[in-house]
Amino acid sequence: MITDIAKRKLALFLKEFITTSNVGVGSNATFPSATDLDIPILSTKVATTNSESDDTTIDFLASFTGTQLQGNSVSEFGLFGTVPQDTGFDEMYGGTANPATGGANYASEEIMFARINFDAIGPFAASDTIEFILVLEVE
Repeated sequence: MITDIAKRKLALFLKEFITTSNVGVGSNATFPSATDLDIPILSTKVATTNSESDDTTIDFLASFTGTQLQGNSVSEFGLFGTVPQDTGFDEMYGGTANPATGGANYASEEIMFARINFDAIGPFAASDTIEFILVLEVE
């Protein structure tokens, strides 16, 4: 069993570190060892808007314009974030900011937190907008 305060802290950690998203055209099963979408559409990931539904539930919202997706169908969505490298978690607090590591005092890396595949939707016209909302609850 995880305590209520630990659930809250984990939810806040995820809210803070999961900050970008992307969509793609891959449609096969998701593998736990995957590090990126199968076939990403955008070369630059889109910022997410993160909000708390309650103490342990975070909503991740990503919005994509038809201009970004024009002519494509979408069949996968992924959430990404920059987190401390495995050896950097003990250095995540305190210390002096290091500009060489993006202003943080620890080395970081971008990882894919989640990938969801689904039946393709699209193609999209320039005037379209598509939003994805992923609700994550820490239990």
